[in-house]
Amino acid sequence: MKQLLPFLIILSFIITTSCSQKEASPKPKENVTLVGNDTLTLETPNNLKATIRLTAQAQEGVKNWSFYNDLSAAVDSLPSNTLGELRLKLINVDALYINLEQAEEDLAPVTPEAVQTKAVNARLVAIETKAKVLQNSAQLNTPVAEDISRKIGELYNAYQDLNLQLNELFDTSFKDLLEEIKQENEQAASEKADELIPN
Repeated sequence: MKQLLPFLIILSFIITTSCSQKEASPKPKENVTLVGNDTLTLETPNNLKATIRLTAQAQEGVKNWSFYNDLSAAVDSLPSNTLGELRLKLINVDALYINLEQAEEDLAPVTPEAVQTKAVNARLVAIETKAKVLQNSAQLNTPVAEDISRKIGELYNAYQDLNLQLNELFDTSFKDLLEEIKQENEQAASEKADELIPN
């Protein structure tokens, strides 16, 4: 054992000095032109659905829902000229979902009860998933502009699906509308009958 210890010390010294000599040896210079991925030009997505705006009832239902308002602003600003701009905007979308999760963990009411349905939650999860897939594509070492543009379109379309779901949630159906009209007519008739009865 005593004879093995000096041998190991000498061996480790030789290995250490040989490694440091390799690091010190100069590398031949190569003429490499690096182009930043952030300057990659992105085309307008060609797979966009028609824009779906919220109806008056849906706008009234989500007017105090700050997450939806922030998400709308973030998605509307997504179309970017360069990959660098897109990356910055995706950070904002990611931060929205992180803040939403933290608020839900703190049991702070973030989402109005009227929109806490399985369908709306599914749309929100779809948007978050599309945003993460887009973010992963944007962070690749060799990003493909066409692929990123297509994924921007998919995220935008998922947002349009959320708007459609909110419109369906808050819009009054034809049957409900007829029921409301019937109740208003009955109330007006009873008020008119009360006016006709002399006091």
